[in-house]
Amino acid sequence: MSNKPAEVRRMPLINEGAKRKRAQKKYSLPVIGHFADRSVEFKTILEAEQITGINYSLIFEACIGKIFKAQNVHWEFKKGNHYIKYKAFYINAQVNYTRVGGFNG
Repeated sequence: MSNKPAEVRRMPLINEGAKRKRAQKKYSLPVIGHFADRSVEFKTILEAEQITGINYSLIFEACIGKIFKAQNVHWEFKKGNHYIKYKAFYINAQVNYTRVGGFNG
């Protein structure tokens, strides 16, 4: 055994499926994170994940409104066509959802 400290990895090892998912266009959109004392604009969701340590899928879900905030940070898309596209898709899916039966089945 050597006395050298173990190298610290900043990002986890990623398999092929995760690489394909991260390569999707929706994760390369600009976002704005509203922290407690300031708002920060990031070039992509993946860059925001790398800097803040918040998972990219949580950031995306917070942007479209599926969840209220991700780890005490409010997230939104920087305004543009992608903002309209993803927000409209989520709102339409939410409006068109009808549950058959009661809550107990």
